[in-house]
Amino acid sequence: MSRSQLRRGAVVACAVLGVLAAPLPASAAAVSAPYACTSPLGTQSVTIAASLTATPNPAGAGAPVLFQLHVSNLGLTAPLTVNSWTGTVTLAVSGAETAQFTVAGSGGPIPAFRPITGDLSGSWTPSVPGVDEVRGGGVAITANVALVGNVSLTCTPVQPQPVGETLTVQ
Repeated sequence: MSRSQLRRGAVVACAVLGVLAAPLPASAAAVSAPYACTSPLGTQSVTIAASLTATPNPAGAGAPVLFQLHVSNLGLTAPLTVNSWTGTVTLAVSGAETAQFTVAGSGGPIPAFRPITGDLSGSWTPSVPGVDEVRGGGVAITANVALVGNVSLTCTPVQPQPVGETLTVQ
């Protein structure tokens, strides 16, 4: 084997090892939480299924942390097609410090009678070292619904809310 072949083999091996040694993205555990949702059709009790991921985690005090909320099922279905939607969720922080911040997102379309799902994101900058627990709070959604126009939906958490993410701040 020539020196150039050996060098190429070493470069390929290093590249493969580099890919294998790359850090894996953070994974979030699924959580379900009870909510009372109010729409023009009235108030319903629902269970919202979601996962919340903080990046980076652990984080440094004074550095922003990105939170990504994936709602896998809002617990409601629309009787008509949702052309588009925008929404916000207030997240509550407790532990080393107490705070609230908002994640926002938009999406669509969602076919009639399908689960309402979506992704929201936002950031928060912790200022105190320690461990913080992040829980879901109020939900507000405006949906553009076929044949109806814009419809607003608000959901209030039923206490106690489960921890969606634990953030370690250094």
